[in-house]
This record gives sequence, structure tokens and C-alpha cells, in this order.
Amino acid sequence: MIDAPWMAGSLGALVGLLIAVFANIVVLPAVLRAQENGFLLGRETAPGSMSKETMARLTRFFYRVPMPVLFAFVGWFAGLTAFGG
Repeated sequence: MIDAPWMAGSLGALVGLLIAVFANIVVLPAVLRAQENGFLLGRETAPGSMSKETMARLTRFFYRVPMPVLFAFVGWFAGLTAFGG
């Protein structure tokens, strides 16, 4: 089939985007809360020279812009490799 690699890559990219959307809806608020409280994975975090507002702004940016692009690309590549030939 000529369309099989295209369809497999597209499905993989869609799955990657859905995972990124799930992370934005469910995981991001928990991460922001943990950053606000100063604890992440049971360890006290020291932001260094960044304020809490700057760290929250950067976290939101990375969850909303580069992460969906990266997840879509990885999903596309995984779908293409696994099912596209």
C-alpha cells in the first residue's frame, strides 16, 4: 500500500498529541503546584536565580509549545517505524 506509511505516521503523531494534551490538562497543574510548594518528587527544590513566577511561566511554555511538537514527532516516527515499513 502506498498510503500505509503516511497513515501510520499520522496516527502516531495523533497519539503523541493526545498524550501532550493529557499532560497539559492533568500533569501540568500538579507540576505547577509542586513547584509552588517547593517540593518535586519528595525533594526540596531550589530555583536558584529564577523566581517562582518565571519558573511557572517557563514550565507552562515548555508544556504547551515544544512538548506537543516533540511528542508528535516521536509518535510519527514510532508509527512509521512500527507500522509503516
